[in-house]
Amino acid sequence: MEAVIMLGFLMILSVEDIRWKEVHSILLYAFLTSGIVVWFIRGQVTFYGFAGGIACGGMLWIISQIMPEKLGSADGIVFAATGAYLGLLHNLFLMMVSMILAGLGSLVAVVILRRSGDDTMPLIPYIAAGQAVIMIMEGR
Repeated sequence: MEAVIMLGFLMILSVEDIRWKEVHSILLYAFLTSGIVVWFIRGQVTFYGFAGGIACGGMLWIISQIMPEKLGSADGIVFAATGAYLGLLHNLFLMMVSMILAGLGSLVAVVILRRSGDDTMPLIPYIAAGQAVIMIMEGR
């Protein structure tokens, strides 16, 4: 059930990220809050895994503040929320899968669509796709 809630939030945020190249902060914080509430109710990951998963997204948020032209702050908050749901190790795996998919998407954009290497692209849709790929791999 947690995976469905998480994927639902990711899909809504993906649509916003694609359409407007930004997402509403109320949705981001609702996503993060839902992850925290689910952890308190279900507690499927250890406290350290939970805290580490959120800290993982927090580190990305800090990087986005240092280099705002390279990474959006919403991406760090999204990974903090997925970390609350998944824990540190699964969140790192989601990051890896998402970044591989984003790299493939960038390759297609540059080689086939002839986009410039300086163009920006939304990351949240790749996070949603990464979560979907992981759910398929796990047989959910």
